[in-house]
Amino acid sequence: MITAANIHAHEVIGLHAKIVESSNAALAGLAGTIVFETKNTLTLRTNNATKMIPKTAAKKIEISTQNGACFISGSSMIARPEDRTSRL
Repeated sequence: MITAANIHAHEVIGLHAKIVESSNAALAGLAGTIVFETKNTLTLRTNNATKMIPKTAAKKIEISTQNGACFISGSSMIARPEDRTSRL
């Protein structure tokens, strides 16, 4: 089960995310479903388009899980998804 404590050890594709705070003002408030993840980017499907967001630009991301929302920093997610668990 995905919780705020173990979100880094899980796959985030398919979860709803919202960029709460960003160094790029155009990204702040952007919300959608995470459809793809690379080492340095998250791709969100919004109502109108698909947007690629650099993880370093997302200062605070709200990710909705089954247990509620959790807030993480984009820079804490920098790594390939399969390698994040080895950093824990």
